[in-house]
Amino acid sequence: METRGEGIYLELKRERLLAWRSRAEVKARSNRIGTNMDRACQREERTPPPHPAPTMILVHTIAHLLIKQLGLECGYSSNSLRERLYFAEHDDGSGYAGVLIYTASTSADGTLGGLVGQGDPKRLEAIIRGALQSARWCSSDPLCGESRGQGADALNLAACHACALVAETSCEKRNLFLDRGLVTGTLDDRSAAFFVDALDQLD
Repeated sequence: METRGEGIYLELKRERLLAWRSRAEVKARSNRIGTNMDRACQREERTPPPHPAPTMILVHTIAHLLIKQLGLECGYSSNSLRERLYFAEHDDGSGYAGVLIYTASTSADGTLGGLVGQGDPKRLEAIIRGALQSARWCSSDPLCGESRGQGADALNLAACHACALVAETSCEKRNLFLDRGLVTGTLDDRSAAFFVDALDQLD
């Protein structure tokens, strides 16, 4: 089967990623999700899988925020956009994190150019700023931002249908392992936010 499509690939700077994931606040937030996972597995009497890495939670949440923002900008509905996550954390401290937001179809609809057109640096910067601005406040805050576990098996923190969840067909991880706190921080605490400098410019 041949599919036609288009997409935008983004990758985070490795140096900033390594500095970010070494913060105690980042480890503490990601460990909350790991603890919730262990509790869920204990209730169901099954062996818990490895805890999700902070890098994975970060890039996954960024992907969802971009899908929602691109749905407003590119002409495709957000339901027709999908994510592909690329991430790794190695014992020697190296790693990478990237995301591909794409659409694909067996018809010509996947070649309309609306998504690739948003990859122009000037347009893309505005889209990223818009996604971060939207992520700073959820209509369910402060409950969403202060959550210690929501969604299936409490595997999301600051992430709900009003801010970060997307269509199940768009997500690789069944809308699990999401946290705005690692992207933009919470209302009263930005210590775990990856985009601290960008948020300062938005203020």
